[in-house]
Formats: sequence, structure tokens, C-alpha cells
Amino acid sequence: MVRTSPSPADRTLAALSARHGVQVSARHLERWRSHPLPLLPSHRRDYPGQPTGGSSSTADERLVDLVVWLARNRRPGTSRGHLALRAFGDGLPVPEQTVREVFVRGAKEMATELRRGFGEPPEDCDLQEWVYDRADALAADRERRPGAAERRLQTIDRRVQTLLGSAVQAFAAKYDPRAAEAESLDRTDRLYHASVTAMAGPGELTPDTIARYARGLVPPGMPQWPARLLETDPGDPLAALTTVPVHRLPGLPENSAANHLYAAALDAPLDQVRAAWTVAGQVPAWAESTCAAVEGALDGGRPDDVLGRWATGMVFPVDRPFLTIGLAEPYPTLGQQVRTALNVLVMVDAINTVLRVTDDDGRTTMRLLSPPFLLPLLEVD
Repeated sequence: MVRTSPSPADRTLAALSARHGVQVSARHLERWRSHPLPLLPSHRRDYPGQPTGGSSSTADERLVDLVVWLARNRRPGTSRGHLALRAFGDGLPVPEQTVREVFVRGAKEMATELRRGFGEPPEDCDLQEWVYDRADALAADRERRPGAAERRLQTIDRRVQTLLGSAVQAFAAKYDPRAAEAESLDRTDRLYHASVTAMAGPGELTPDTIARYARGLVPPGMPQWPARLLETDPGDPLAALTTVPVHRLPGLPENSAANHLYAAALDAPLDQVRAAWTVAGQVPAWAESTCAAVEGALDGGRPDDVLGRWATGMVFPVDRPFLTIGLAEPYPTLGQQVRTALNVLVMVDAINTVLRVTDDDGRTTMRLLSPPFLLPLLEVD
């Protein structure tokens, strides 16, 4: 292969990068633009004169920061996908096609895990019954005992409920009078329904099942406002997720959770994808600091605002999924962070669908209850 001399645009990029103390060659720039997963956008092409004339490339000086970043962060054997995610998270103009491909891989990995866990459905089977049967088997095979993250949350919940007993009882008497005798799902049942939802989609859950699932996440007798609403006014709480995703992965039911992640990876606005990626990176530290603060207050034996907010989160569990993920994955891999970011996009879309039809009081409540890092993605203003 005959190598051509560097273009004027590449010479400009190299010269501008040198001002930041890094040396890059034309070969570096070519490699970063190569497929698959190009890390550097191509130069803009100009076509002076007649339409049939030649073209010339023009350096975009906004790419200098990206070139400098790549030069400083490249390491032998480093995954292009990992470099792309880190640069994208730092706000640099990584090619959109690369960003979306890396996020699509996260959805495809979930699809692969679902196919591996459930297996292939027999020919001419009733797909819904097959999903139920396989989910039942998976739930029976999984670890019956909760993991360390779940045990920690359960311990904090019980201690908060005990310390704030009178306040909890007063709230239950007013807003959730059935809390003491309401049915809840045990851990095996929650694993079963989580498996069904992952494979076949949230449309498989009835409002009553969702209510009992929510009650199973907190100590017996603890009021649960969403569960109370579902038990007394059973509408369609997951309307945003019952619509079949436009994009679908092969070998899955059309409304599978993996297809929702896949559609988010392909269609969510890029600024929202970056915001969700940032949120996913903040979750572990936030979860640990939140739990540590509550445990410190409990050890002091005196109710304060930290305990009050935790109790509110038990009743209105907006932040509970983030506590669970953050504690379970304290040092997430980039792949885990991608999966969390995709789940954030899907969750935020569902919440915003509800917020668009709620009143000012509902938006104010969501603003007060949501973790601070989630607010930029929510339509609460």
C-alpha cells in the first residue's frame, strides 16, 4: 500500500496538538479514524468550484481536545470501546456511530444472557407459557439467600422502621391502612417475576403483582404509597413500556426488556445518552455515602433528616433501584456502567411519560424524592 503524505487538515491537527505538549503522527490520526469503532471523526470535506471538481479537507479545531485526549490515554491493547466510552463521558466529540455501537453491544449482551438462561423455545410452543415455565425454573435455581447489598438495605430498613416506629404507624394509618396485612412477594417470587419481565417485557405484570413486588422490598408493615395506589386504583402503571420497541433483537419476545435497552441505545438523543452515562458513573459512590450516612445516624440513636429521607424513600421508592445497583456494583466495569446507563434511559423515559400528564404537585413531589443526579434528566420544571 502506497502511503500518501498527510493532508493539510491532519498537519493542522498535529500542529495544534503539539501546542498541548503531545506529538501525534498522521498514522495515529488514520488509525483513530479506522473502522470498526472509529474514535476520531473524519475531516469536513469542502468542494470548491464546480460540483465535478476535487475536494479538500478542513481541520475542525474542536477535534484538538479529542486528539490530545487520545494521545494521552492510548495504551497498547486498550479496547477501542473503552476508550470511546471514557472520551465520550468526558464530553469529547467521539463519532456518534461509535458511541451508539458500544451502547448497542450492552443491549446485545443482555439479550445473550437471556437466551443463555432461558434456552431456545421448542417449535410450535406457547411462547408465553414457555417463558413462565423457564422463569419458574430459573427462580428455583438461583441463590435463595440475598446478597450482601440486599442484606445491608434490609438491615437499614428494619432499623429505621424500629427507630421511627410511631411516625411510620401514623403515616400508615393515614395513607396506607392495609400495610400491616397486605400481601407481598418473597424473594423467590420476585426473582420469578423479574425474569419474566426481562424476557417478555413489563406488560406481563399486573398492577396487583407490581404492588406485592413493591411491598416485598420493605419490611412487613411498612407503608408503600405506590403499592397502595395500585391496589386501590389499578390503572396501567407501565404505559410507557407496554409499547413495543421499534427496534428488536432476534430470538426474543418483541417487548423484552433487552429490546427496550436496544431501542434506547439506537434512538435516545445523544445528550441524554451522555447524561445517563454520567448518572451511571455516580451511582456507586452515591449509594455508599447514602447508606453510610444513615448507618451513622442510626448508630447515634437520634432521628434526623437523613433518617427521615431514608424512610420517605422506603414509602416512595424512587431511589431504591439506584441504591441496589450501586451497592451490588461498587466498582462497575465499563460494560456494567453501559447497562446501568441504558436502564436509566428506559426508566427516565417511563417517569417522564407520567410527568407529562401529572400536575404541578406531582412534579414537585418527584423533584423532592429523586436522587439529585437524576434531576437533569427528569421533566420536573
